[in-house]
Amino acid sequence: MNILRFIIPKSLVEYIDSDSTVRQGLEKMKYHRYVAIPVLDTLRNDDIYKHFMERGMTEQGPAGRASVMEILDTGYLRPLIHSASFEELFDRVKEHNFVPVVDDRGCFIGLILRRNVMDYLWECYKRRES
Repeated sequence: MNILRFIIPKSLVEYIDSDSTVRQGLEKMKYHRYVAIPVLDTLRNDDIYKHFMERGMTEQGPAGRASVMEILDTGYLRPLIHSASFEELFDRVKEHNFVPVVDDRGCFIGLILRRNVMDYLWECYKRRES
């Protein structure tokens, strides 16, 4: 099965560039009510909180001007290549709410939501039962 049937294209996804600041990432996450946002990798609330707490800061000031790439946990959520199998996708959505998808060049092309994969599996189950 082609996993691209589940993809939400990059043009419809909120994300930040790797040269964004922590403040820009935090503002976009707050505005869209996200707990994570794609940055070629994934920036999570935990990354931001850890960044502020390690510096003993409670205000955005200087810490908010740091680069997102300085605080990103690059091992948290690796993107899938667009040609990945459904099994690979399923393994990722078991652990994460969304999975970033990249093309052959490693460029971000969109993401797949766990909810969409679960909806598909539910429909398959209902058809099988009837």
